[in-house]
Amino acid sequence: MFDFPTQVCEFLLTNPIFLFVGRCLLVITVAGFLITAVSWAFGLATPIWRLGLGLRRRKIAIASDADSFSSLKADLTATRIFREKNIKHITKDHLATVKNHSLIIVHYNSFCAEEIKQMLNSKESISGMIFYFPEFDPASGNRIPNEMIQEIGKRENTTVVNFRGRLLNDIINTIITTSYQKK
Repeated sequence: MFDFPTQVCEFLLTNPIFLFVGRCLLVITVAGFLITAVSWAFGLATPIWRLGLGLRRRKIAIASDADSFSSLKADLTATRIFREKNIKHITKDHLATVKNHSLIIVHYNSFCAEEIKQMLNSKESISGMIFYFPEFDPASGNRIPNEMIQEIGKRENTTVVNFRGRLLNDIINTIITTSYQKK
């Protein structure tokens, strides 16, 4: 008796041309899958690697007065994301040391306009600088002057933050986006 489907399957499975085409398609499919998997992994691996290095090794400098420093340091260490030994304090007497840090948080109201401009000029272009201004209140006129906002906006890797929760988010984003350099 003639069993058409069985004979066609036998022919397709044993014919050298179909075996060759099938193996080529299998190789192309596996290679495409591997290329896709590797590309996806490297696309995620780089930011995850940078975040891990940043959280482990990155020194965070807080430029502020003593009260604001202790408050911000307590907030950062309370998250258990940042190690206490990685958080340094920059006072008005040591503004030039901003160039030695890759991530600087500036408590805006702790400094005058000239001191802030000095820090901006000292900052390396690959370093991140976050200006923390929690006292923002447009109704009372307590805000950063437009000239200073423009000066901050001209610099690479700078941002202005008003809320503590947003500050933490911007610190993590800055750690990921700024390159990590071994010193």
